[in-house]
Amino acid sequence: MVDTGFWYALYTERDEYYIKANELVEYLELGNVLIPYPSLYETINTRFSKNTKGLCDFKSRLEQNNFELLEDEEYKSDAIQLTFESSLYMKKPISLVDMVIRQMLADDKLNINFLITFNPEDFIDVCIQHRIKIISE
Repeated sequence: MVDTGFWYALYTERDEYYIKANELVEYLELGNVLIPYPSLYETINTRFSKNTKGLCDFKSRLEQNNFELLEDEEYKSDAIQLTFESSLYMKKPISLVDMVIRQMLADDKLNINFLITFNPEDFIDVCIQHRIKIISE
């Protein structure tokens, strides 16, 4: 699975993780790549939709046979409640997109083995619990 921050970094030369994202691109060829729809919404924002070169490259990647887009329908109801609970009561703010991704990571039927993210602290607990390796550095 790939988190939004990776895509931002890959297509934004000014991003602090730009070089690292380009080093991690090779992981996209090693197996199936899962991209949650909420991550797509964040990635293909107004600014990125004007980046013709980046958008063409991203579109080409999404069309590869090893890329799969994950619907969020079965996760979003729980995710919104958990986002409010985490942010308001546990004082651990987690975005709704990250909470949906956390729900997907916890879904053993998705058989996720790796997560590419530059924001490991929002996922470390669920990744440890489900034996998912975080690739970030």
